[in-house]
Amino acid sequence: MRTELLNGIDVNGLQNYKNNISENDEDAMIDYKVNLEWLGGTKSRVTTKGITLGNQELSRDFSFEIDEPNQLLGKDSKPTPQEYLLGGLGACMLVGYTVGASVKGIKLEKLEINIEGGLDLRGFLEVNPNSPIGMTDIKYNIVVKGNGSEKDFQEIHKKVVETSPNRATLANPVNIRSELIVEK
Repeated sequence: MRTELLNGIDVNGLQNYKNNISENDEDAMIDYKVNLEWLGGTKSRVTTKGITLGNQELSRDFSFEIDEPNQLLGKDSKPTPQEYLLGGLGACMLVGYTVGASVKGIKLEKLEINIEGGLDLRGFLEVNPNSPIGMTDIKYNIVVKGNGSEKDFQEIHKKVVETSPNRATLANPVNIRSELIVEK
């Protein structure tokens, strides 16, 4: 059986997976693991350490490096942590748009997401106790072109806003637990 792809998406495979997880709750659970290693100064290497999808262990061995610009004591050799954060937000929404268009039978010609977010470094650097530490505003626009109607794209947009995991993680409170292990 030949799989038909629209915009690189296997719509039938998606429907089969949705049917599976509607019947098997545990198959819908996914956990991600990464390791960060300090490389000196402000530079670090992130290595993916695997994904648990239901009862499957998926091997992952990808890595990328992060740095800061010279003005923030880095070597300006790699994107910053915030650029990766915004990139992860955009990439997750881009998947939602691509899948949403494919499910509706829309052939995409163009899909871009432009994202901006800013920090007040006085909070992070403890210069002003009243300055926020994290980003307080993130704004983005989506540029899309394809054989769908404006109504189709509005429906896809609404669905992406409602269901993007990375968007939800940034837009809603999330529990973060930390543990410090000091080696002797």
